[in-house]
Amino acid sequence: MPDKNRRQDFRIDDVLAMQDKHISKSEYELQKQHPGIRSRQNAMIQTMIGKEITTEQFSSVVHQDLASALETLDNKLNYLIGVNILNDANRSNLKERPVNLSITGASFKTREQYKKDDYLSLTIMLPSFPPTILELVGQVSWVQQKGSKTQLVGVHFTYRCNEEESSIGKYVFQRHRESIRLKVKEEESV
Repeated sequence: MPDKNRRQDFRIDDVLAMQDKHISKSEYELQKQHPGIRSRQNAMIQTMIGKEITTEQFSSVVHQDLASALETLDNKLNYLIGVNILNDANRSNLKERPVNLSITGASFKTREQYKKDDYLSLTIMLPSFPPTILELVGQVSWVQQKGSKTQLVGVHFTYRCNEEESSIGKYVFQRHRESIRLKVKEEESV
């Protein structure tokens, strides 16, 4: 009987820019102790950006025109940071492909050849603002051959910092809510 208090592991289907790479057990053991540089950069960017500046925050303290100018400047800077991150990702070898994502792991098709219990590194770009690029490590849970050169693999993530799990969790829950809203809207229109 399932534990009723256990957090449900929501799964979403999406298309994400990503790259997977087979790594050795010793490399996995080394990497799982240190967050990837992109994960650390993402955490720093999120800290720097912080909450959005809104006119309401300043309207009682400063002149309304100045508050509007600050809000516009904040939006433009956030936009430029996001564009810079996207440009960096586009110059990399991340390729868009279908993925089934949850907080605990992912499944996706790959040309890499894995066996159950193999280790891998996975770079994923989440389409958030600013875009979130995470370098994750994990272990292959299952493999299904999908042709002579393609496999469908299931991977269990090994999180190395709270920011990795938090970023994936926020994205999965946001996309799950969107799918529920869309489903309700479709049912209401019938």
